[in-house]
Amino acid sequence: MVGQGRDHRLTTAAAGDLHDRRMCPSGVRPTAVWRPARPRRVLLLSDSFRPTVNGVTTSVEELRSGLLEAGHDVRVLTVGPGRRTTVDDGVYRLPSLDASTIYPAARLGRPVDARTFADLVGWQPDVLHSHTEFVAFWWARRLARRLDAPHVHTYHTLYADYTHYFFPHEPTGRALAARFARQTLNRTDTVIAPTAKIERLLRGYGIRVPVAVVPTGVDLTRFTPGPPSEELRARLGLAPGVPVILSLGRLAAEKNVAEVIELLAGVRQEPWQLVVAGDGPQAGALRGQVERLGLTDRVRFVGAVEPARVPDYYRLADLFVSASRSETQGLTFLEALASGVPVLCRDDPSLDGVVRDGHNGRRYRTPDDFARALTWVVRDAGLRRRWSHGATLTAAGFGRDAFAQDVCAAYDRARGSVGTARWAA
Repeated sequence: MVGQGRDHRLTTAAAGDLHDRRMCPSGVRPTAVWRPARPRRVLLLSDSFRPTVNGVTTSVEELRSGLLEAGHDVRVLTVGPGRRTTVDDGVYRLPSLDASTIYPAARLGRPVDARTFADLVGWQPDVLHSHTEFVAFWWARRLARRLDAPHVHTYHTLYADYTHYFFPHEPTGRALAARFARQTLNRTDTVIAPTAKIERLLRGYGIRVPVAVVPTGVDLTRFTPGPPSEELRARLGLAPGVPVILSLGRLAAEKNVAEVIELLAGVRQEPWQLVVAGDGPQAGALRGQVERLGLTDRVRFVGAVEPARVPDYYRLADLFVSASRSETQGLTFLEALASGVPVLCRDDPSLDGVVRDGHNGRRYRTPDDFARALTWVVRDAGLRRRWSHGATLTAAGFGRDAFAQDVCAAYDRARGSVGTARWAA
């Protein structure tokens, strides 16, 4: 429990055993809700929040829900679409400007708002926890200085893999991304990295402040195994008896969906059908690729999916597939596993302890690896059932209750660097 000195920081070796440490011996998901010894006031700050759908938003929302369920007092500072600040259900939305020329759907919030600042100072948050490195981050810095409170920051985005949006020369773009991270994160008291891979990356960038490895949790009551929606199957025109492969996420270069389609084309002799759920700048190019490869009758592009319907798409699938190399953790992988869906993905250290070969899926390194694994899955229903069971066992260790506990442990460690009396037990 928090306050008893338990070290929640996961080493690279320990990350592989995370699911075993957090899972009940029977494999049944725990239902008890953790309660802290003392509720805290936590301000979460992010330039991205609902209704925007992305990994950062999902992580912030899961943390907020986990902290609230544990009895903490939580507010959120983010950006809104209008010209006036709004406050609703503990969420402050700052006026913002369109910044989609930098990144699709991005908005730049107001850096100064005296009334909102005074209101938050009066609330006296115990910790400022930022999740993006732009306007929300600098609000956290100013509040931390004013309140003498710890500033914790989660590093969600591998900007080095997104430089194609704003800088044409890749090596220079990567160097700039490293410099930006170094100059920004070293101003905080503690950085949270979702995986040991990101911790190593940040150390390589020259991050000197403490780094805590805390995997993001998922809502295990929302993402659960279940029968597929027959209405959805019919609407998508899926063939009965043919295994369904799901790709879910933003259709952008860094997600590498083109590689998935290319690899599937190499095993067209096997029975499969692909559902591509999501939208983005590469949607048109991917449709063209499917047509050129003669896969139109086997691939369904469904566009952006309403968040409420996302679990239905996972339950539709026999296999979740991804070739992304830009993940800090990859929440869609955890959502799929929690839904009982095995994963076939490109091998990446960010998935250590999450996708385990032969237990809940397969991590491929070559096209031949991919082809062999896909062939096993589509031909062997028993293998699909075993991997599905392994998927739910793994996901049981990544619930948002454990997530909230581990984040609070990082808050406790950060308090020592600012010496505030409010953290006395």
